[in-house]
Amino acid sequence: MKKKLSVIVGLAMVLSMGSTCFAEASSAEVPADTTAAVGTSDTTSTTLTLDQVLSSIEKNNMEINMYDQKILLYQRQFDRDHQNAMLNADKSPVNYPAGQYAAVKIAIDVVPKQDEQNIKDAKHDRDDTLQNLKFSAEQQYLNAINARDQITTINAQIANVDKKIAQTEAKIQQGQLTNDALQSLQVQRSQFEASLNTPRSQLQQSELNIKQIINMDLNTDVNLVLPASKQFVKFDDSSIQSKIDNAVNNSYDMAKITNNIAILKIQEDIYKQYSYNDATGEVNTGLSIQNLQNSLYSTQLNLKVNLWNSYYSLKNSEDLVNTENIKVENAQMNYDNTLTKVKEGVLTEVDLDSAALALQSEKVSLKSAQDNYMIALDQFQYNLSK
Repeated sequence: MKKKLSVIVGLAMVLSMGSTCFAEASSAEVPADTTAAVGTSDTTSTTLTLDQVLSSIEKNNMEINMYDQKILLYQRQFDRDHQNAMLNADKSPVNYPAGQYAAVKIAIDVVPKQDEQNIKDAKHDRDDTLQNLKFSAEQQYLNAINARDQITTINAQIANVDKKIAQTEAKIQQGQLTNDALQSLQVQRSQFEASLNTPRSQLQQSELNIKQIINMDLNTDVNLVLPASKQFVKFDDSSIQSKIDNAVNNSYDMAKITNNIAILKIQEDIYKQYSYNDATGEVNTGLSIQNLQNSLYSTQLNLKVNLWNSYYSLKNSEDLVNTENIKVENAQMNYDNTLTKVKEGVLTEVDLDSAALALQSEKVSLKSAQDNYMIALDQFQYNLSK
């Protein structure tokens, strides 16, 4: 017998199947301010696909824009210092009083190199920030999708309980049951209603975070589109020790310190050669070199600690996926048993709908755990390579 609730259950079950379709959208700049609109908008909301969100970060995010301005300033500083170095390149110590040529030589051989390093550092920080913003945006987007699925499932569960309440009330009126039979159902309904608060809050917060990342008006309503699902693949940690060691040794942070030490050694040699009786510059530069050499160890240690912490966090996410898989298997067994009992006439279609919704709820939780794991994996692999 077909029930009205079965239609609701069917719609909820569809959510776990996923979709590879993305809504077509175009981006347009808003001339009134720095905010750019992305996605397809109508009178009520703006549709945003995950690809649109990720591709708009570089153009619209305020932090990235600030890095772009910072890089331009460093580039202008380099242009000025490089031009000054070229103008003084043919000068020699005989053109200056004793001790003064050191500053000229530093302006020629050291300052442009420091400017180049500043530009390189700013570009690296920009790219690193951009990548982490993309990870964050993807996380928030999938959190919102999963929260929306949870809300749909819980609402269907409430409708299922309402159906049970109606059936129970009918039996009470017929004298088959007492009023006490309603108590557990009413408690169950209240619990489902209360459980809506968490995904509703998560949906709202995730949407706000997305809009903030892409510099969208926070008052704009957005419609997020279910993205194509990533294939769940576990990280191969068979050689995790060597992977982390190689990542640390080849990291940008270590190379940056090493290069800064090399630049300061050039400066130290200049002071040694041209400072004459004034050792202040040589001593100060030597102290700076020593500080950087000391920071090599602390930086190496911090990088290792951070990577190992990220690895163990990834393993925890993997364990959560395994736990959710077991819950789905148990819910599937319960559904199969309920289906058998319905066919035998022991249970009703409403009971089957309840089991189906419980299964769907576990599938949503599994999908959320898998999404979180895959994003954590992508981020960990990125950290191993930067």
